[in-house]
Amino acid sequence: MMKGRFKKMEIIESKSTNLSKRIDSKKREMIELGLKYGLTDSRTIRCSQQLDSLLNMQTSMKKLYLVGLVVGMN
Repeated sequence: MMKGRFKKMEIIESKSTNLSKRIDSKKREMIELGLKYGLTDSRTIRCSQQLDSLLNMQTSMKKLYLVGLVVGMN
């Protein structure tokens, strides 16, 4: 039974790592757009919104991961 839990944790960690890479890339893109076009440009704002979505996903994944750990301990 423990093997299944570890497998699920590995999948979540893998997705989290991929998401972290996407977040880092989106941050760099937003900085470049902000420097090139300004912070109020629609391209910068759109990129910022995309970054917000990625960060929200990461937060949700962390909450699910923690809930899974707590539930798995029972």
